[in-house]
Amino acid sequence: MNMLQIKYFITAANCLNFTQAADLLYITQPALSRQISAMEKELNLQLFIRSNRSVRLTPAGKVLFKDLRNLHSGYERAVERAKNAQQGLSGQLRVGILDGTQVDDLLPPVITFFSKTYPYMEISLEYHSFNALAALLYDGGLDLAITLFFDIQDRFNLRFQVLEKGRDHIAVLRSHPLAARDAIHLSDLRDETLIIVAYNDSAISPKLILDACQAQGFTPKVRFSPSIQTSMLWVQSGLGVAMLDSRNMLRSYPYIKFLDVDQVSDPSLTAAWHQDNANPALPIFLEALSRSCAAP
Repeated sequence: MNMLQIKYFITAANCLNFTQAADLLYITQPALSRQISAMEKELNLQLFIRSNRSVRLTPAGKVLFKDLRNLHSGYERAVERAKNAQQGLSGQLRVGILDGTQVDDLLPPVITFFSKTYPYMEISLEYHSFNALAALLYDGGLDLAITLFFDIQDRFNLRFQVLEKGRDHIAVLRSHPLAARDAIHLSDLRDETLIIVAYNDSAISPKLILDACQAQGFTPKVRFSPSIQTSMLWVQSGLGVAMLDSRNMLRSYPYIKFLDVDQVSDPSLTAAWHQDNANPALPIFLEALSRSCAAP
């Protein structure tokens, strides 16, 4: 008994009409009858009671129908998973997102597309800091990182694709005197407490900011934070101001204002991956993500 015969038996048992079952199977009714007879002979079981007016399952046929239906469904799912795996469309795609980055307008269409088109592909999403994202790309813990261009552009063996242009802003409480303005110069922060992520969170961001301040002729009063999330919390608490990118979640908070400022870096939203990453789902995800970013 093979899988084709099992399919024939299940179809006939569902229809309880050999002519209808044969039509569904795109074979002739005599051909279906021969296959069922061959199964009955091999199993030494009568599966159907056939008369001129009706077809019924025997007790043995009912038991076999119940068990083989589950077996055949499992077989079809296994074959589909194997085909998807061969095409790189099953398994897991691990995506890391920079702490504090707002992606609720970008990722849902991508996740919906994958869940409908590739139901056996699991998308894993998690937030990390600058340095952690890069480290996970290098050691294989992530397939893709959604981060900022300045932090990824010069990293060895990492490839990237800019998704959306961004710019630097200064985040302040709306009760702060600077909030009366829409744009400031970096030198306007001379007397402010500037919240900057520490070097163990980003090897690049604090250097860019401090070098830019010194180029403007001053050394800022700095409060180093252990993470972007902590920087955001400190801004909300009035402990200082922070330079954040256009995609940072604080921009949507009603009590926070984002001020344009002299450009210190290129904080464009960027997708990055290790050049040796062989996950076949990666280019499909990147294409869907690019479409989502380009959508109006």
